[in-house]
Order: sequence, then C-alpha cells, then structure tokens
Amino acid sequence: MALTFKNTGNNAMKHYAVNTEVEWEWGNGSASGNIREKFTSDVERTIKGSSVKREASDSDPAYLIEQDDGSKVLKSHSELKKSS
Repeated sequence: MALTFKNTGNNAMKHYAVNTEVEWEWGNGSASGNIREKFTSDVERTIKGSSVKREASDSDPAYLIEQDDGSKVLKSHSELKKSS
C-alpha cells in the first residue's frame, strides 16, 4: 500500500511512502511526481541553484519529489494529494 498511517493522538494522519505518485497545484493547473525521500525534521536542499526550505515534523513531514522530467521539488505534506 502506498500510504502509511501514523497515530497523532485521536486522529490518524496519512503519510506518503517513498515511490508514491503525488500531485500539487501549480500555476493554473497541477504538477506531479514520485516521492523519493521523506523528512520528519526541517530540511533545506539546493534545487536548480536555489535554496529551498521546508519545516517538517513527524506529524507533518516534507518530501523530496522527482518529476517525470527528472527535476526535483521539495513539498510539505499539506501541499500534496495522492495522484488518482
């Protein structure tokens, strides 16, 4: 299964596993890619020459995502949804 569940008190939070295909809103449409890495502490990466940071925690992880063209993006869990 592509999702893992984490108990965060009374609510179960769905976390995405590595290799899960996800999408996010971008411009007037959407973009998609596959999760390559999951972070549960604050993370910073240099992507296309720019420093990109995301706050991350056990309850709200960040993900490094590879798009079909090979480019990479760093996204927070709250920015993503599983591709249908």
